[in-house]
Amino acid sequence: MLCVLKMPSKKLPKIDTELCIGCGHCIMACPLGVLKLENKKSVVIAPEKCDSEGRCIAACPMHAIAHLEDKEY
Repeated sequence: MLCVLKMPSKKLPKIDTELCIGCGHCIMACPLGVLKLENKKSVVIAPEKCDSEGRCIAACPMHAIAHLEDKEY
């Protein structure tokens, strides 16, 4: 019998890089260190730490993080 391990899945920020201006508000709003700036855009660097509370969504003045989406990490 073949055993298949499924990767963990959770809701993570979906960042629209066209809208992101690299202000860092989402990073400051996340106490867990899930996001960081790379090339002047916000990116998820620690998906395993995300608690899916959406503080980053509320903090973004450009609405570049419109919602959380199911992602495997």
